This record gives sequence, C-alpha cells and structure tokens, in this order.
Amino acid sequence: MILGFAIMGGLITIIAAFSLATAIQHGDSKVGSIILMTLALLGTVFAIWKLPYWSQDNTPATHTAKQSQISSQSGKAFSASSSGVTQADNEQSVKQQLAKALTKLGDVTFDKSSKTYTLTVTNSDLKQTIAALNKNPSLAKQAKWPRFVTNFTKTSSSLEKSLGKGYTLQIKVGKQSPVLVFKDGYVVKNQFE
Repeated sequence: MILGFAIMGGLITIIAAFSLATAIQHGDSKVGSIILMTLALLGTVFAIWKLPYWSQDNTPATHTAKQSQISSQSGKAFSASSSGVTQADNEQSVKQQLAKALTKLGDVTFDKSSKTYTLTVTNSDLKQTIAALNKNPSLAKQAKWPRFVTNFTKTSSSLEKSLGKGYTLQIKVGKQSPVLVFKDGYVVKNQFE
C-alpha cells in the first residue's frame, strides 16, 4: 500500500512539474502548480521513507531470521569413529564439531553424566529475540522460531545417529532454564510453543 502511495505521488509530482512548465510558458499563475508539486513531492518522499526496505522494524524478533540460517548441521550425522575409539572420545569429537558449527550462536558444553549438550547463547541478536519472545510468545512465527526449532531438531537427530539414543541437546541463555530441549531427534521442550 505504501508502495502505491509512492508511485502515485511520483506520478502527481511529474504531472505538477509539467503543469508548472506550461504555466511558465504561457505566463499563467504558477502558485497552484508549485503548491501541488510541493505537496506531491513531500508525500512521495514520505511514502518512500515509510517503505519496509528503509524503515525496517528493529525489534529483536526480526533478528531470528538471520539466526535460523546459521548452520546447525541440518541432519548430517556428526563424524564419530567406531573402530578402536571409545564412546567418550566420540562424545568429545561431537562436542568439538557442535562448538565449531554453532560458534556464531554461543558456547557448547557437554555434561557426561546426563548425556547433555548445552548451547549457551552469547549471540546478542538471538538473546534479544529470546527476550522478546519471553515477553510475547505470539511473535514466535514472525520471528521464524519454528524454522529455528526445525534446524535444531535435525541436529538432535544427527546426535542420535552418531552417538546412539539418550543424548539431549538444550539451548539456554545464561543461567536461565532452557528455552529448547531436544532428545533423540524430538522436541522435548519449546518454551514459545
């Protein structure tokens, strides 16, 4: 709709400019043409300024779209060796691969006793998004949260393929309880669903 106003304003500005040129040639009054051209030009500039491209809403929820494109292994199994290597070695290898793949999002730790990989978010955009969703969970779809969850569901499935059943992947901010928890390729907890 704003784009339509910008186009119409541009057309009216062009027509007013031709009207002004005609008024100058014939020696007629230029006041009406100048007023019309000025108003149309101001309206056009305002409409262009209001276009979504220029006035993007910088609420934290819009930043998740970028985050959801960050690689989360997308279902590819982690490389875990089976010949002569212990399960503990495989767990550490997977932790290193996860840490490398998720380095833009945060820090990855592994708790051997609970078989839990934890991504503690340090990315400021994702932290803002999670904070905004804590206040208003209805923004989850707009923030592309379901796609984000799907990517990590695939990552959890990859953990199962590489290490076997019983491994948990959780995502949290600081000391807060996890906002997402996955186990064996399934969502166990999604705080914004």
